[in-house]
Amino acid sequence: MSNFVNPFMGLLSLILNISGIQLIRGKWLFLIAGYNTMTENEKKHYNGDTLGKLVGSYLLVVSLVCLFSKVLPLNFQLIIIVISTIFILLLSTISTKGKV
Repeated sequence: MSNFVNPFMGLLSLILNISGIQLIRGKWLFLIAGYNTMTENEKKHYNGDTLGKLVGSYLLVVSLVCLFSKVLPLNFQLIIIVISTIFILLLSTISTKGKV
């Protein structure tokens, strides 16, 4: 197992997985920068559940890249991160539908 997963990256992947799952469930939204400092009136303009699902999904992708960092070539890791970042940004833009 030590040849497959770096222990530090395994721990980081576990933390990102737990955080991502909790965000997808709509919990732990305080981890999203800016969302936790909004007043309740400002939070009405945003869909916290959708925002949590987007950020949580991104964390799960990043955790998989961290987990398989010894197996995947660096170029492939960067491609996955860039594509998933663009995908999440597009989804977040589409999901707001001009509400903000």
